[in-house]
Amino acid sequence: MIGNDMKINPQLPIRANVILTLENIKQGHSLSSLLDDLLTALKDSQKGFAHQLLLGTLRHWHAISRIGESLIKQSPTDIGITCALNMGLYELLYMNTPDYAVINETLNAVKSLNKNYGVGFINAILRKVADKKAKFTKKIQKNHSLPNWLAKELKQDWGDYYENLGQNLRKSAPIFLRVNGKFSTLDKYADLLNSANIAHQILPLGVADERVIKLTASQKVQSLPHFQDGFVSVQDRHAQLCGHILKTLDLPKNLRLLDACTAPGGKLAQLLELSNDVFHVEHITALDNDEKRLNRVHDNLTRLALADGAKVICADATNYRTDVSFDVIVLDAPCSATGVIRRHPDIALLRTEQDVIQTVALQADILQNLWQNLMVGGYLLYITCSLLKIENEKQILNFLANTPNAKTVDFGLNLPSQIKQTVGYQCLPLSDDDGDGFYYALLQKVDR
Repeated sequence: MIGNDMKINPQLPIRANVILTLENIKQGHSLSSLLDDLLTALKDSQKGFAHQLLLGTLRHWHAISRIGESLIKQSPTDIGITCALNMGLYELLYMNTPDYAVINETLNAVKSLNKNYGVGFINAILRKVADKKAKFTKKIQKNHSLPNWLAKELKQDWGDYYENLGQNLRKSAPIFLRVNGKFSTLDKYADLLNSANIAHQILPLGVADERVIKLTASQKVQSLPHFQDGFVSVQDRHAQLCGHILKTLDLPKNLRLLDACTAPGGKLAQLLELSNDVFHVEHITALDNDEKRLNRVHDNLTRLALADGAKVICADATNYRTDVSFDVIVLDAPCSATGVIRRHPDIALLRTEQDVIQTVALQADILQNLWQNLMVGGYLLYITCSLLKIENEKQILNFLANTPNAKTVDFGLNLPSQIKQTVGYQCLPLSDDDGDGFYYALLQKVDR
């Protein structure tokens, strides 16, 4: 929800409500907390345009800002004016709206927000860009659209992949499906998609001979065959590696498993779908410290007919303790979420260097505490959706250096985007077929 001073108003023009949403994001609110408010206020015929305008502006925000900054002497003090300008520049350079309409409608939106003092400024910049549109279109496509601190980190961590990575982070993410094996198989579900004329591909997952379905055309998730019956879930290609990495292990029967930092529950659902047929599970505990996010976990498990499969609790992973140790701990650790910028482009605006420093410290605390809940011989699968080595490989190397009874366990991933590290694998979004940025490392507790 947003503050009353910047509340979405159905009486305002579409672009004015997009400006308000951008302004709230710049004030620290997440896109996920704002998008429903925006779309609910609009007519069905307006939603697609507003969605494209909002996400496109966010996705290219930093590249657009550099264009604007090159044409002005001093940035506006009102963040709303900057939001309006960037929105107008995005529509001008990326959408098919006629130039005159972009300029007129952007200015009308600014006036409707009682920001008349910014009209002359925005008008001048938009007209300058429109007059040399080809030049600015070429200029804005170069390099990345990331904050400078993040671009510097990625260049340092992923020099060989940096240019490709920067370009792909400006794109929207592909949609992948995970088929619930308790109801169907991948091939049978693909037949259902064919019968419904839903365009898709079947791609390798990157571990053993496992496969994944990718949708190749826009599709409402709720209208997928038997979606409400629990046959299928949307889950990123690289996120689906979790259960299949664990499948490569020789795990005990009567398995006790902890899924830490479980929300929104995608990996938990996959583990439950694989239980009994693949894993001989006696007990699964799933924990998260956010009660609201756990509501989504319960909703997902209910739809998939898995609600009775796990004990879901609200608890803090930095101090959680159990009387009976676990055979396996899956830790989907808190992180910068830089690997999912394609899905959540507001991350590039919200995340800061200080956030990363604090998150690294939190990860270390969680690792240290959860290790005490793992039995000797047990495994901990460490996962993040980050692109930053400081949260990933460097975090695990530091943990190993300070934990004598921890050792690494090798496993194999085999796609070009799944890059072997000193410890574990880093998955990068390097093409339109690739999943999001994920890191996986597998550790075992030994008797020392």
